[in-house]
Amino acid sequence: ALYIRAGPEIGVAATKTFSSQVATLAMLGHRLADDLEQGTPREDAAEFFAELEKLPEYVEETLRTTNAKAVSERYLDKEAYFFIGRDNEYPVALEGALKFKEITYEHAEGFASGELKHGPLALVTPNATVFALFTGKRGDETRKNAEEAHTRGADIVGVATRGTDVGGFTDAMLRVPETHPDIAGMLANVQLQLVSYYTANMLEREIDKPRNLAKSVTVE
Repeated sequence: ALYIRAGPEIGVAATKTFSSQVATLAMLGHRLADDLEQGTPREDAAEFFAELEKLPEYVEETLRTTNAKAVSERYLDKEAYFFIGRDNEYPVALEGALKFKEITYEHAEGFASGELKHGPLALVTPNATVFALFTGKRGDETRKNAEEAHTRGADIVGVATRGTDVGGFTDAMLRVPETHPDIAGMLANVQLQLVSYYTANMLEREIDKPRNLAKSVTVE
């Protein structure tokens, strides 16, 4: 077993426990790549671990500077919310959509950005908001996908590091500190958690105890 050191989490929707699991598994993956004979150590491992040490500071900075409340208020009346990302951003998009639907009760879906034109783009209308993640190394490709959604009338909320220029097509931005792409993805998740929280709060949802959900699932 791996102890993730998250402490107790009372709310049904996993937030700090999810973040701690991701950080712990990322560390495990890097260590296994170094230690196993068949492993492939990443050249940026030293940078990753150095930046991981700063993660608490980066989270505090993100919480202090976030504009998630304003973004949530701006897009409160939309009918659908889509979250897109590529490579290591894809699970962040899935988690962002999951948290959003769990506590807001609004329609939300997460997609790999490269799959938009293979079906999901048919769902995009002017009544949709698309959260596009640009924290990884293939932001140019995700930009093209987000622009496709933008041309169909959707509002685009970009999530990127402070130094990343994603172009002028975004309607709003959520920024995270400049850091290693894997760490930036963890911080992007924090921003999306905040969007879910503020949206649910404005809709007067029961955030800690969402309807029909329980902390422990006992029925398969």
